Amino acid sequence: MQIQVSRADGAASMRIGFTDQRLTAHGGLAAWSVYVQEIGLREQLRERLPHRPSSPNAYDPTDTALGFIGGILCGADKLARVAHLAHDPAVAEVLGIEAVPSQSTLSRFFAGCTRAACESLSGLHAWSLRALPERAEGYTLDLDSFALVHEDGHQQGVRVGYTRKGLKPCHRPIVAALAEASQVAHFWLRPGNTACVSGAATFLGDTLARLPASVRIALVRADSGFCSASMIAELEQRGLAYIMTAALRSPVQALCRHDDSAWVKTEVAGLEVQEVDHEGSRLIVVRQRIAERPHGGGKRLLEVPGYKFQALRTNLPASLDALAVWRRYNGRAD
Repeated sequence: MQIQVSRADGAASMRIGFTDQRLTAHGGLAAWSVYVQEIGLREQLRERLPHRPSSPNAYDPTDTALGFIGGILCGADKLARVAHLAHDPAVAEVLGIEAVPSQSTLSRFFAGCTRAACESLSGLHAWSLRALPERAEGYTLDLDSFALVHEDGHQQGVRVGYTRKGLKPCHRPIVAALAEASQVAHFWLRPGNTACVSGAATFLGDTLARLPASVRIALVRADSGFCSASMIAELEQRGLAYIMTAALRSPVQALCRHDDSAWVKTEVAGLEVQEVDHEGSRLIVVRQRIAERPHGGGKRLLEVPGYKFQALRTNLPASLDALAVWRRYNGRAD
């Protein structure tokens, strides 16, 4: 709609008209569309998608995939909400696709994604990783696992597991990401009743095997869910440096209860450390005074009020002091 206001002979007049120009609240997709074109994602999807329509009138599977991705970028969390974007005629044009797919089209599309097809699509990670530059200092590989909640619980592989909302039907994916590139390198989708560390050593080996030779891993970071004897043995055998948080169990809590003489002050106000040899590797215990660092990470102990504690297990050399190790761990999986 166009509105024009003019004055003639001292009297104001208003003319209202309409335009065929398409407007959308999702114009930011234009940047994504240009990016997709520049990196050749459409061609890669066409090569790897398993769908081979026989009808000349069939919807292009590549358009379906790009429409689905566009829906996620617009905030859709269900297939029906992706399909709802079809009511915005500019979205398809911005995405460079024939039309935003309907819910039934998306359902049929994903029904054709067998395990073999998913394995083929995982090659997109290898394709994107090959474009990364070499780094003389290497890359940092972050491992993480989390609960992907499905309230209805009808999806394949969904099991009841622990989440932040209590016991819920969920998946528990394990993800490996390159920190410096902010890029996912590999992932597995696992049942919700799986522990974080279950299969983690095998997953690590699978991830490293998929990385191009130009991507050298210099450090592996993970949280306490991965800090097990089997995982540490795997990392040591592969000659990989690591930093992992250690669970605050009784032996570590005993260190947290030490008096002030056991703690070493650092250049960071309100942060103190102590370092010991624990089960054959360096254990760095960090305590942060809540009054000075209210947003600091870690856990509280009832018997030591006013502090938060964190323990880091690492095989990095002593030439890297405790504070430097703590700083290198920060930012994991962000």
